[in-house]
Amino acid sequence: MRLPIRTAAIALAVVSLPPTPAAQTPARAAYPVDRVLTHREQSTLVRGWIADRFDAVLPALMRRAGIDMWVVVSREYNDDPVFRSMAPLTTFSSRRRTILVFVDPGAGKPVERLSIGRFDYEKLFTLVPTPNDGQWDGLRKLVEQRNPKVIGVNTSDAWNHADGLTANERDALLRAIGPVFAKRVKSAEMLAVGWLETKIAAETEAYRHVMTIAHRVIRDAFSNRVVTPGITTTEDVVWWMRQRVAEMGLGSWFHPSVTVQRQGGAPAATAPIQPGDLLHTDFGLVYLGFSTDTQHHAYVLKPGETDAPPGIRAGLAAANKLQDLTMAHAKAGVTGNAALKGALDQARAEGLTPSIYCHPIGYHGHGAGPPIGMTDYQTGVPVRGDYIFRPDTWHSIELNVMHAVPEWGGQSVRFALEEDAALLDKGWDWIDGRQTRLYLIRDK
Repeated sequence: MRLPIRTAAIALAVVSLPPTPAAQTPARAAYPVDRVLTHREQSTLVRGWIADRFDAVLPALMRRAGIDMWVVVSREYNDDPVFRSMAPLTTFSSRRRTILVFVDPGAGKPVERLSIGRFDYEKLFTLVPTPNDGQWDGLRKLVEQRNPKVIGVNTSDAWNHADGLTANERDALLRAIGPVFAKRVKSAEMLAVGWLETKIAAETEAYRHVMTIAHRVIRDAFSNRVVTPGITTTEDVVWWMRQRVAEMGLGSWFHPSVTVQRQGGAPAATAPIQPGDLLHTDFGLVYLGFSTDTQHHAYVLKPGETDAPPGIRAGLAAANKLQDLTMAHAKAGVTGNAALKGALDQARAEGLTPSIYCHPIGYHGHGAGPPIGMTDYQTGVPVRGDYIFRPDTWHSIELNVMHAVPEWGGQSVRFALEEDAALLDKGWDWIDGRQTRLYLIRDK
């Protein structure tokens, strides 16, 4: 029996998940296919990844940036954007004031990880114990002992993820280390960006599990389990998605959206979904410390239809083509702006009407790294668009094409897709596949 929207929400309010056909989502041996990991299970994984990243990723990034001491300062409920990626799952915010110091002794030796104050964050850091009012004195003594050539701090004009040091804390830091060492301070913006964008293989494999959960929520939302044509509204579906994520014990980083395109024009937001409608969602969740970002389409079948009209299917195929072109131009070593121009030029030459606005993803929904355009920057993004793509990074391939649908009288319809992908040494790899077929919702 088909359930109305409110009953369906209650019936699905469990953490276990229905199986996904193997042909659509490959089995991941290391992760359950029918449930979300408990917080206790997640905690062990997250702490292990952080420790491995400190050993495998951080030394090369510090040397690439020319920084032998990196100081990351956070205050409770006013965290540096980098802090979350360095803190275990048991930590909800930095405690009091947190001063993390990374020291590269060179000669291939491990990077020292120090925490000045009272908290070692599950022993991820070696504690340099001081009372709360003695932390700056502790930093001064540490700087004098290590005598760094370059001290990196998180200040930046162009990179929001690398601008976590507040004005007050920067002033206090410079006073504490004194004028001689203050002259050695420089922005650690590219070190912060590199740290946030680079992922280890274990994280990428876990992200595939995360992505299967996000895809399942969309699949269920765009089905007759949730949508009853003529009754259910887009707002009903939006709130079902948000509630579903909460019931699964996961987080969100933006409110979902569901919109309708219809022959003759878009209906009012409060109007029920009808047969013949083309639905679109923009949806993301947070799980294992990773954010997802997905845009998919569904079609509501009219009586007698078994599939969407050919013109609708062709529009989705055109958006898939634009995905292919975008990724073909976004190669390792290429800048975001160069990838944008190359993909747009080729797409237009092939008869598409494109718009491209991809962004990195990972610890933040809009992550650190090179964008490929923005909705209002289709000729290139200043500064950040000139940053190059690097392997072992994740990106949301976000874009749209306008496509004329003959069955709708030649009406121009927007096909917007967004799918997360990893750029690896071997090239691009979709995290959990991509949408190439519309979800189909049947009439009542």
